[in-house]
Amino acid sequence: MTSRRSFFKQAGLGLAAAASVPVLFTGAAHAQQAEAATGNPQDTFRLGIAGFTFNKFKLDTTLEMLKKIDVHYLCIKDFHLPLKSTAEEIAAFHEKCKSFGVTGYGVGPIYMGSEEEVHAAFAYAKLVGVKTLVGVPFKMVEKKRTASPELLKLVNAKVQEYDIKYAIHNHGPDMPELFPNAESGIELIKDMDKRVGLCLDIGHQFRDGKDPVKALIDFADRIHDVHIKNVTEATKKGSGIELPRGAIDFPAVVRALRKIKYGGVCSLEYEKDMSDPLPGIAESVGYFRGVMDATR
Repeated sequence: MTSRRSFFKQAGLGLAAAASVPVLFTGAAHAQQAEAATGNPQDTFRLGIAGFTFNKFKLDTTLEMLKKIDVHYLCIKDFHLPLKSTAEEIAAFHEKCKSFGVTGYGVGPIYMGSEEEVHAAFAYAKLVGVKTLVGVPFKMVEKKRTASPELLKLVNAKVQEYDIKYAIHNHGPDMPELFPNAESGIELIKDMDKRVGLCLDIGHQFRDGKDPVKALIDFADRIHDVHIKNVTEATKKGSGIELPRGAIDFPAVVRALRKIKYGGVCSLEYEKDMSDPLPGIAESVGYFRGVMDATR
């Protein structure tokens, strides 16, 4: 595994200084995103932010932060756009995002504990106009949310009805009954439509003692969304931290994304300092872009 120290020594990026300012340089990074958006064969994936990162902020403040870090893709959470939003409210939401240069590319994670909630989530995704629904189908077993094979059968029918990709979000060792890792999700969906897949949270995958790089490669045709985060260690005790400071080998992650020609979004889900996340988000985004540049 490439250590952070050796990576910086080899690449000579000087990212620590660059990431200390909240407004990142936009030249090469913006060009890189433009290349990705137009289908560059090397970088078919795009950089985004998972909406949960901003669960303490209203939409306007969220969009202002995205503008500062020059990120243009957002996975929409329902605290910014409620599940019962009208068509007019959804149109206003998209117009406001557009004014900041931001596209809401997907919705979720949405927790679904009944057939009615599955139906409602797909109807919401269609009305919002996205092609990716990040979801967590569950049933209650002994007062614990537990993965629901029964609801997944309905999900399988709904992806065919709506032609919307469904991405199961893995939850790590904190919720061993609720998709702790990619493998637990694949076991339940392996015989389903390929549009039923994963939102691979590489931080939770790593905390569950699994290799996120191996999961990217092994389940490439089922990876519909990726949540990027770094953590302090590969155990349940591992906690979220700025991307360059954690234990995950991000150069290997980026190489794997290129190897599988991943064409979706890599959304940073930053769960540290959530009342004041911008410095850590900026450091993480700068590092990820630096890794992309250095591994070309």
